[in-house]
Amino acid sequence: MSSPEQFPKPGQKPDSQNKAPSPGSAPPPPGISAIHVTKAREQVNLHTSGRRPPASASAVARGPERQAPVVSQNTMDIHARVPRRSAPPPPPAHTHTHTHVTKMDISVPAKSHKGDCENPQCGHCGTVIIPSPKASFPFEQNPSITVNDWSIYTMKGPILSSDELDHLNETRFDFPLPEMIFGNNYVRIVNDKSGASIDFNTLDALDSLNEVADFKVSYYKEWLSTRPKAKADAQSDADSSASAPELESVKPYDWTYSTNYEGTLHDAEFVPTEKEIPVQKLLRPDPILFFDESILFEDELGDNGISMLSTKIRVMHSCLLLLCRFFLRVDDVAFRIRDTRIFIDLESNEVLREYKIQESSYEELCSKLPRTADPKRHLRDAGWVSQNMPVTSRKIQELSSNSLKEKSGEKEEKAEATEAASS
Repeated sequence: MSSPEQFPKPGQKPDSQNKAPSPGSAPPPPGISAIHVTKAREQVNLHTSGRRPPASASAVARGPERQAPVVSQNTMDIHARVPRRSAPPPPPAHTHTHTHVTKMDISVPAKSHKGDCENPQCGHCGTVIIPSPKASFPFEQNPSITVNDWSIYTMKGPILSSDELDHLNETRFDFPLPEMIFGNNYVRIVNDKSGASIDFNTLDALDSLNEVADFKVSYYKEWLSTRPKAKADAQSDADSSASAPELESVKPYDWTYSTNYEGTLHDAEFVPTEKEIPVQKLLRPDPILFFDESILFEDELGDNGISMLSTKIRVMHSCLLLLCRFFLRVDDVAFRIRDTRIFIDLESNEVLREYKIQESSYEELCSKLPRTADPKRHLRDAGWVSQNMPVTSRKIQELSSNSLKEKSGEKEEKAEATEAASS
């Protein structure tokens, strides 16, 4: 064990730096030298800098003096993560700042909502808070909101049971239904003054299917060669119809579940128009009052791809946008997307509906995949697929205002008659 006299005093250099150790002297005590500590720190710095994302050219040009200060990650205060800036000087006493803001009539839940409120507003920003699903049975959520003359209702429930599916096959549908059907899910937009509404629900979407499918699975020929009877039936059907495609679909229904669904209308009518959805208005960073999304049905096509119908809606102070998207991927065959968008200007009550179809072959879309570690993950992203597929057809319509005005007039006449009778 080393004695205290062997350690240098403060300000005194160690003896090992002044003279070389003699051959008969004992070796230095074990420990970590300052050189090893410095190299270890350099390795830690290199490892830390290597895990950071690459800096952009603008960040490099600004230099280190303009980088944001490092903030402690231990605090839970979100405001502490933002660099503090000096408060602007107060305006002079004689000046006045006028901000013209359109007053919006917002009600959460919707004015005609029944039951308890399931989507309260945030007390700080006013955004509608849709809670996480509850671990209870039966699970059901029905959030809603009213902005000016429009009320928005959404419903999310569990997958239909086998008894419910059997009932649908006996009473409404004569073909095998998708594997996962959320039959109680819907989105409903209602004009409170006129009563006109547009719905997006699962069962009405399945009513819009074609009788046969225009896609075949990638191994259709191999499947047909192993079944002589099916091959003979397909050949006889092809001979009997001159306009039939080269290979008929195996199943007698649209097994891809490609819907032609544009929504269910009640007391409303759309007419063609040349107007366009104002994309710039939707791109503004306006606060979102209400947002919800749900799946109406989904099927994996017997492990040959995916077929899914979903809805997504967001409501701002000035407008709302609803997207009902059908996404189809048949592996090694083709892709298909059918979008229905509903845009409503909540200030002017202008309603536009866009219906767009996109299709592409599997090989054509695969040729556009980026070179990444997992390039085919983009084929599962409906957004990426939509951005890289051509548009085969598109139409845009506007909600006719004539029927809305007539119904509003009828309600005003009834209200006046009620007031006259009460007086």
